[in-house]
Order: sequence, then C-alpha cells, then structure tokens
Amino acid sequence: MVATVVFALSTHSAATNESSAVALQPDNFPGAAFASADLNSNKLYRIDSARSDIVIRVYRAGLMQRLGHDHIVASRHLQGYVLLKDDAGTADACRATFFVPLAALIVDDPALREQANLTTKPSPASIAGTKRNMLLSLDAEVFPFVHLTSTNCSPGLNSGPVTTFLTLHGVTREQTLQASLIKIDGNTLQLEGDFSLHQSDFGITPFSVMNGLLKVQDKLDLSYHIVAKRVYEAE
Repeated sequence: MVATVVFALSTHSAATNESSAVALQPDNFPGAAFASADLNSNKLYRIDSARSDIVIRVYRAGLMQRLGHDHIVASRHLQGYVLLKDDAGTADACRATFFVPLAALIVDDPALREQANLTTKPSPASIAGTKRNMLLSLDAEVFPFVHLTSTNCSPGLNSGPVTTFLTLHGVTREQTLQASLIKIDGNTLQLEGDFSLHQSDFGITPFSVMNGLLKVQDKLDLSYHIVAKRVYEAE
C-alpha cells in the first residue's frame, strides 16, 4: 500500500527536523489520491530531484534597464509524484503533484546564463542581492513553496497541453503547461515543456527601484525537465 511508501519519506524528514518550525513541504502533500493508490494496479513515479530542473527567465525592464541584468533562476529541488492508473479511460488516469521550496532557488548560475546566451556577468554581490529581493517580493517566509497539481495529466503523455493548478504567493490559478513526453517505461518517466506566467496574477508586485526606472518585467518564462522513478511497494 502506497501510504507506507509516501508518508514514510515525509515522516522521516520531519523527524530529523522536529526542532525546526520551518515546513518541509506544503500542507496535505502529496494528497489522499497518492496515499490510497493501489500499486498492484497503478504506477506511482517519484521525482528524481537530482535529474530534474526548472529554469525561469526573468527579464529586466524600465527606462534604465541597460543598468540591470536579465536573470536565470533555477530549481534543482523539485519534489513530487506522478500517478498513472491502469484504467486509462478514466478522467483521473494521470495525476501529478509537485512542489519547489523557494529558499532553495538558484540565481544566475554561470552555466545556465551561458546556455541562455546572457552575456552580462553580474557580480556575486549582485546575485546575492537579486536573490534577497526576489524572496522578499515572493513573501517567501510566509509562502515558502510553489505547488502545482493536476488531476488529469493524461494529455501530457501524448505531448499535449496539461491543465494544472499552480499555487504561488498564496494564490491558486489554473495554468496550462505544454508537455512533451520523452520516455515512459516500467521504471522511468521523463517529461519536458515550457509555459509563461505573470507575477501580478498571483498578487506579486515585480521588484523595481528608482520609481520604476529599473524593474523586473511582470512576465516570466519557465521551462522544465522532469525525471521520475517508479515506486514499488517493496521500497
């Protein structure tokens, strides 16, 4: 029974940090549908965080934007599950739940900036300041996670658009993701895709200085690559 598999991980993590008041995952994660799944007739895949990533392109704006930088923000701490039911004809034949801890976001990794063809080179002090301002804009101490769920991710298994619900800054909105299936077999699931969002849709005021002469654009472009491994009852 998957409840033992899923919640053993959560219980172990909490036990090693029981003196800390910092939440390790969103409330009610991963959810009853995952906890009650029968692994004899369904397939549960757990995100391999070391092989998965999300990359966010943040654009500068304002009349004095030449003084700033575009930024690349990334996460290599994506956690979550994909559940595939053997009965592919049901509306919830594919379900998914993912989250990212905001405090672990990586800002302006040199290799990622090079891949994005960004030629400017922000200093270490500038990078530290960018992350500090980003977390303040996101109210990360109050809302420490980005959480995404889908109750029907089946279209993504055919490289189609997936309807999800994205919770950011305490606001949940429907968000369509374009997904491309790279690989699926008995042990591994790989997906990649991209989407865009506007910070203001989630009640976030994009960071700005000098009365908006230098600021961050509202729109963010995101791409993701997900690798997930099959969970078995024997684990």
